[in-house]
Amino acid sequence: MGEVHDNEHGHQRRLERVRQLIEQGPQPVVAIEQFDRENQAVLDAALSQCPDVDCVVAKAGTTGWAWRFYRPYVQWALDKKIKLVAANLSNADVRKVMTHGFAAVLGQQLVDTYQLKQIPGQLLSAQNKAIQEGHCNMLPAQAIGPMVQGQIARDVWMAHVVNGVSNAPVVLIAGNGHVRKDAGVMQWLTPQNQAKTQVHGYVENTDQNDAEWYDHVHVVPQVEREDPCLVFTQNRAPKPTKK
Repeated sequence: MGEVHDNEHGHQRRLERVRQLIEQGPQPVVAIEQFDRENQAVLDAALSQCPDVDCVVAKAGTTGWAWRFYRPYVQWALDKKIKLVAANLSNADVRKVMTHGFAAVLGQQLVDTYQLKQIPGQLLSAQNKAIQEGHCNMLPAQAIGPMVQGQIARDVWMAHVVNGVSNAPVVLIAGNGHVRKDAGVMQWLTPQNQAKTQVHGYVENTDQNDAEWYDHVHVVPQVEREDPCLVFTQNRAPKPTKK
């Protein structure tokens, strides 16, 4: 289930859908981009020991996220004992991938399992286009390849988390770029999990590719924000974006 990270309307609509899934049962596992994988043990401990959401986020949450949008998932984990799984790679790990390759972070076994030495050209092309457009078509050519590797590494790890759950339905909470069917997490799921997965995109504007990218498209009102391209026109160094 995707998101535009700063769009409160999309967050609210998705939250309502996840609430329905929890109430209808069986109880899902919620894998969430906003917790980094190395914090799983800390997250588990916080959920068993903390009295409230603020305590959990302070102990295990990744900085830089608007946590008001994700507090309800943590509250469900506290109240209903919903299993929360830290589904993201840290920025530090992504930088390692960009510099040293997939095996430096994922390990050789996962590189072999997901055939990361033989990534389909169509997927690479789609990721290349998304990274370039996501940076206002202002990235130097030599920066795109490493950033694509970083994005793919995150997608592979999220898929690995989903593939690792066998006894419950899984809800993945992540950015629209990660959940895209043509180039995101879906591409790295097992065939059995692909057949059972429904992808929801929560978007501000429709796109001619929506039917290829998502099974269900939820169009939400656009929010006001600063022009994201200003960072490039003001000659500031680009940073990897959350997708």
